Amino acid sequence: MDEEASIILGDAIAFCQRDGQDARLINMLGQSRAISLTEDTLTIEAPSRFAIAQLKKHQPTIEAYLEEIAFAPIALDIVAPQGAATESAVATAAAAAPAASPAVPASAGDVPTIEHQHSDVSRETTAPLPTAAAAPANAPVTHMPIAHDAAASADSGIAIKNTLSADDFRRMMNQMKGGAPAKSTQAAAPASPVPAPTVPAEQNTDGAPLAANSKFTFENFVYGPENSHAYRSALKFAALADERGTCTSLFIYGKSGLGKTHLLLAIKNELAEKSPEIKVKYANSQAYLDDLMTEFDRQKKSNAPIMQAYHGVDVLIIDDIQNIIGKRASVDYFFQLMDEFIRNNKKVVIAADRAPKDLSMDERLTSRFNAGMLCLVAEPSYEMKYKILQRYYENTIVAAPEAGDDSLLAAYGGDSGHLTDEHFKHMAEVSGTNIRELESFCERCAGEAGDREREGGELTFDDIDAIASQYFDTSAKKINVQTVQSVIEEQYGVTHEELIGPRRNANIAKARHIAIYLAIEMCEMTTTAVGAEFGNRNHSTVSTSYKKVQKMIQEDRTVTEDLKSLRDKITLRS
Repeated sequence: MDEEASIILGDAIAFCQRDGQDARLINMLGQSRAISLTEDTLTIEAPSRFAIAQLKKHQPTIEAYLEEIAFAPIALDIVAPQGAATESAVATAAAAAPAASPAVPASAGDVPTIEHQHSDVSRETTAPLPTAAAAPANAPVTHMPIAHDAAASADSGIAIKNTLSADDFRRMMNQMKGGAPAKSTQAAAPASPVPAPTVPAEQNTDGAPLAANSKFTFENFVYGPENSHAYRSALKFAALADERGTCTSLFIYGKSGLGKTHLLLAIKNELAEKSPEIKVKYANSQAYLDDLMTEFDRQKKSNAPIMQAYHGVDVLIIDDIQNIIGKRASVDYFFQLMDEFIRNNKKVVIAADRAPKDLSMDERLTSRFNAGMLCLVAEPSYEMKYKILQRYYENTIVAAPEAGDDSLLAAYGGDSGHLTDEHFKHMAEVSGTNIRELESFCERCAGEAGDREREGGELTFDDIDAIASQYFDTSAKKINVQTVQSVIEEQYGVTHEELIGPRRNANIAKARHIAIYLAIEMCEMTTTAVGAEFGNRNHSTVSTSYKKVQKMIQEDRTVTEDLKSLRDKITLRS
């Protein structure tokens, strides 16, 4: 099964649910199996001939969602179920009886319905970097951050400091595996070469071959201070996956859209490519629940072992477990499964939207996850968003294959335009923190730049602001004065005591005037209330500061630009 095809099908189902589409449509899509994804076609296998007829009626709606997800027209090809290619007798029966009720998902045992509803898939960057192909196959970890990604161009004023180099990481992994010199450790690796890129089904229990151009790899993950701990922990887990009893659990938590699923799939892809002898099972919460219900039904008929596809693996990866914990019918079995893996020193990777202590889990599991590798993925900062936008533009938009003269893209004339460093800075300032939205936002800005260039113009900040207003809700944010003060203190290099104190040197005074001006403009506070937050200054002093900034705006155009930048940063942090 094509992993990228499964992901885009899962996203289409999520869009149907978002817009309240017919429950029967959602159910039939959920029971369909993603077969393949090409540049312009998604092929799915419907659970029955009746489902094919119904899905074809809704085909324009589904294809509209696919285009929204993929940023390009995607045709939907619906094929009949192949009885010989699946173990599910239910799907075969559904094909023979069109009038029957919706079939039980065909994915049980070794062929689960994977990756439906990937609400946390984060595509920080895309195409694998060229250097990846040259890495030695027997290295402990080859998907490493490239050194030149440590900082942006010198004149950009923005830097992302990657906290661990490739060499440092390999040395660290070598020490953990015995402390021998790096070369001898690598020489001690299994002598047999890594198998061909296509992973055998019996070595990849979720049935999904590793996509050669998968987006979800370690090298494609943009990381900075907000997620470096999770990134390094995921690398460490993958590097030591064959060390029984070492790094047995990894728990990554954080809000939706920040990269948790990317890291989980990066572990899975790393192991499938470099250690195919390790049996790995990946499932998001919906796939897990679907498999559990299907297995319960099968056990009633055949006394088959429950969830053998989960118990029989070396590494179990479960995404979005908050959705499992909330289902009382399945939570006890989930606890038993986790407890078995941890007791037997087998490996478990978990992702959730909050920490273990906030999930109302069994206290024993909470304690064990807390004792393992526990990592928070935080919202990206301005600097990290800048880097994500820049990398996505360069590696995905600019690097995309050029359209031929007879292609649909050429007929549409939809080539993306040029985005400058100043564009990226402004986009980072006005955008939100969800990385999926950031990438879609970048696509839109590049497309708008192309339109402007074909008209003989160029993309303006106002154009970017107009696009941002469609993605990110800033109008409803309440700004507090402490946020204003914090941003000003960082911008001008003054302490909080200096900002609100009596000192009057030029830099401190200017910072204080601007902070007071922005507090009045953005915080919906009276001058008296603002004065109380700035060292109990009186109404007259606050009004004087406000008027001074108004005069600065009239005399110096750069002040207006500086104020706009400060407003964006304050809004972003609120």
